[in-house]
Amino acid sequence: MTDRVPRTLSYTDKALADLEAAETWLRQHGSGPAAWAKFDAIVSAIEGLRAHPCRWPLGLHSGVRERLCAGGWRAFYEVDPDTGRDETAGDVRVLRVYAPGQDRSRFIASTG
Repeated sequence: MTDRVPRTLSYTDKALADLEAAETWLRQHGSGPAAWAKFDAIVSAIEGLRAHPCRWPLGLHSGVRERLCAGGWRAFYEVDPDTGRDETAGDVRVLRVYAPGQDRSRFIASTG
């Protein structure tokens, strides 16, 4: 068995803002345990990209993978280098985190 490559998991400012908005929405006053657990599951799914960056498919945007998270939330991320194999893939950079049904038409312009 091959040892995994040590890799970093980083977030763009917009991805961090997306997660902050998700937390605010899902943990607002009066939300129940299911909403709190959903936010925790979203964060856990994203953190899991460190171990398995190539498990999730490339999406509609060149070089960008999509990780389906709890409740239909989606994390869009890049792997550099993206070798297509977890054992040899490089660092992970989370670009954006979108809510279910959220407009993604400006995705490319919004990742910078």
